[in-house]
Amino acid sequence: IDEQVQHTLRVEREKIADQERTKVLAEQSTQMKALTTELEEKRDQLSSANKRELDLRKQQRDLEDDKDNLELTVQRKLDEERRTIFEQASKKAAEEQALKLSEKDELLASMKSKIEELRRKSEVGSQEAQGEALEKNLQSMLQQAFQYDKFSDIKKGIRGADIIQTVYNTAGRPCGTIIWETKNTKLFAYNWIEKLKKDQQLSKADIAVIMTITLPNEIVGFGFGIYDDIWITNYKSALGLATALRQVLLEVARQKVVSSGKAGTKAMIYEYVTGKEFAMHIKVIVSAFAKMQEELETEKRAVTRIWKKREKQLATVLSNVAGMRGSIEGLSQKALPDVDLMSLEEIGDDDA
Repeated sequence: IDEQVQHTLRVEREKIADQERTKVLAEQSTQMKALTTELEEKRDQLSSANKRELDLRKQQRDLEDDKDNLELTVQRKLDEERRTIFEQASKKAAEEQALKLSEKDELLASMKSKIEELRRKSEVGSQEAQGEALEKNLQSMLQQAFQYDKFSDIKKGIRGADIIQTVYNTAGRPCGTIIWETKNTKLFAYNWIEKLKKDQQLSKADIAVIMTITLPNEIVGFGFGIYDDIWITNYKSALGLATALRQVLLEVARQKVVSSGKAGTKAMIYEYVTGKEFAMHIKVIVSAFAKMQEELETEKRAVTRIWKKREKQLATVLSNVAGMRGSIEGLSQKALPDVDLMSLEEIGDDDA
């Protein structure tokens, strides 16, 4: 019985032990499963956390990249805007500068135009004044040389030559007319000739003369000459030419009286006056006159130099006489008789 009990107890104990073992194992298995599940959950959580961290880090990197890209984009945009503004400002400044330069150029052009207009008006006025002065000098020279003749000048604005010279002989009879046109310009204009021809026809003058500072090329080396039936002269040869032409008119008038009633005399005289032979005679006369006038001017200058030399010599003599007189009076302590120094000057003038 004891053995049986012992056996039964042993069996029960083993059964209980097995049950406890099974229970413990079951509990351990449950715990293990729970732990495993928890571990899996932890792993999943860790993986999720890592993934989230990775996502966050990636997002952070993306944000940083976006930030960098944004800053770069903003900087590029700012640079582009700055460049655009600079270009616009430069363009505007260039346009304003170009406008100012254009305005300045227009102002300069306007000023140049006004200056040129004033200069042209000044030159025209100066030329007119010089022309009037030349005309007056010529008329004065002719009046002094030919006191029998009558001179009339045409007022400005009225058509006609500048000076009309009516030649008279010693008996006071008119013998012909010479018209004078004076020109004081740098260039010779050939249309003056046609204009003077019309003036000659209008005034019915016998001879027409252009007195000009600038001669045409055809006669520039002679000082005077005839071109297309019009006499042309410079100022230096004007008086000599006037003397010769005037003498011709006097001779023609005399021949008219002598040959009155003879047919064709007037035509023959006109043909002679406008011919080459007459022109050659006139050139010889005027050349001789000009040479005489030049020699006279040379003699005047020589005599003037002699007079000045004598005046200096006389002044030296008078100065030395006065000095010598003062020295003698100083030594003698006595005044010398007065000497009329003017009488010495008169003697010097008589010697000169």
